[in-house]
Amino acid sequence: MTLAASRPLLARWPGLADTLPWTDIGALPTPVEDVTAAAQIGPVGSLTFKRDDLTAASYGGNKIRKLELLLPDAVARGCNAIVTFGGLGSNHALATAIYAREFALRCGVVLTPEPITPAVRRTLQRHLCVGTELMLAADYAKLGEVAKTLTDRLGGAKACTEVPFGGSNWLGTVGFVNAALELAEQIAAGVLPEPDVIYAGCGTAGTVAGLALGLELAGLKCRVEGVQVTPDSMRPAQLAQELYAQTWAELRQRAPDLPAVSQAPARLRVRNDQLGAGYAQPTPAAIAAQQGIEAATGIPFSLTYTAKALAALRADAQAGLLANKNVVFWNTYNSQVWPEGAPPPTARLPDDIAALLN
Repeated sequence: MTLAASRPLLARWPGLADTLPWTDIGALPTPVEDVTAAAQIGPVGSLTFKRDDLTAASYGGNKIRKLELLLPDAVARGCNAIVTFGGLGSNHALATAIYAREFALRCGVVLTPEPITPAVRRTLQRHLCVGTELMLAADYAKLGEVAKTLTDRLGGAKACTEVPFGGSNWLGTVGFVNAALELAEQIAAGVLPEPDVIYAGCGTAGTVAGLALGLELAGLKCRVEGVQVTPDSMRPAQLAQELYAQTWAELRQRAPDLPAVSQAPARLRVRNDQLGAGYAQPTPAAIAAQQGIEAATGIPFSLTYTAKALAALRADAQAGLLANKNVVFWNTYNSQVWPEGAPPPTARLPDDIAALLN
């Protein structure tokens, strides 16, 4: 199967294949699963999971869709390293490190503190296994300084390309424009009913901005509920607006025959009612949602992202807001089992990161 055959954005506008650096690393399209009966989440017409936890064999989750563009872009720029950002347990940072090796790119990550959990410890252990260059920024004010030091270590600005938190720039967002068109094809094929609403976690907003734009291009009328998991200081709602507009402008420049869309994601709402005490801070509602759905379906959820998004869906259903509605939950977490393995004997965490684990 050609790349265009499995990436509907390229199939609909073939000229984009000549202007977008896209390499197939994901097992797309991802399946959809009807969990209406199993989930017992409250009154809904139907509940379908979009299984982006299965985007790729080595490591899944929503970041794979972005990395299909971001990593080959780094190669096209003549770089041999990539620098990105994330919390200590960031799935984006780990996915970037894992797949960068397939492009012969070294990977450096600037990490920021978050609560230490078993999942965070496993993530850091996996970084040691794949050889990620890790540095800690004690707070957000130090990000730039630490990133420059890490970039210099990896060969300097000419050798490195920088990718923001979550892979959320316009190029990464294109991956989720394609995702919405992928969903539209599954709807047209009768795999699931056309949804009234899609729920997804919203951290750095690339996922929900791309979905909103892709739904517009597909002509679907459903709305997107972006459930905020990052603090208000990161301005996720504004980020979503900016990414939507910039991604549209970049695509339209490359494919002038794209249909006109609304100038702002009118059917996207970013809500912070499930944020709780902050990023990576579990809430009782998220814990309850996670435990219930994992027991019912066997699908794992993250208390940082997907469980909070599921808690929003559950709250809306129990409030009667989703009765007779077709609902899609976009599962952005990785559910692939990590292979067994130990880091090389010489691999060790930087002292300041190791100190946080004690």
